[in-house]
Amino acid sequence: MLVQKTCNISLILLAAGESSRLGMPKQLLMYKGKNLMLHTIDMMLTLGMETFIVLGAYGEKIQKQVNTYDAKIVENEEWNEGLASSIRKGLQGVLRSNPDTEAVILVLCDQPFLSAEILRQILEKYHDTGLPIIHCHYGEVSGPPTLFHRSMFPYLLELKGGQGAKKVVDMFPDQVAFIDFPKGSLDIDTPEDYQQLIDAS
Repeated sequence: MLVQKTCNISLILLAAGESSRLGMPKQLLMYKGKNLMLHTIDMMLTLGMETFIVLGAYGEKIQKQVNTYDAKIVENEEWNEGLASSIRKGLQGVLRSNPDTEAVILVLCDQPFLSAEILRQILEKYHDTGLPIIHCHYGEVSGPPTLFHRSMFPYLLELKGGQGAKKVVDMFPDQVAFIDFPKGSLDIDTPEDYQQLIDAS
């Protein structure tokens, strides 16, 4: 299935989790003079695309410490259900704002090596291939950020509990194109992950 392509694409930053394994909000961890959340927002906004931020567990605290600029905030009161709730809430927020949205890119704030160039490569791959899912290879494994065409929205909206968007990726293996993001495997879930990031910087 090749999709019809326009530029009506939005970014969704999923940042509603409680960082239970870390013991504090990972969104506010400092890295090179800024917290991880602000690093990600600043990077996303350079693309000039409509940007949505899903907040939950530490929403009020984050908004006091992070300048979200022109990004639209989506409150996820159901954040304790798991990641699926943030994906649903974010996508619902996008569709309320723009029902004709063609595709979204799901982004996490705990991938410190994510760059605007990676997101541009995702967009280029989407336009070059016409495939409805563009996913990232980290080497042996794959993960976000991930683009989903609107034909995949119903499946994203059906996710439950701790299910992530990779469940939808795995449902349609022949509808996926990949880009390489070797440093994508480093995400911040534990104090050890954060120490590894600091040691590498």
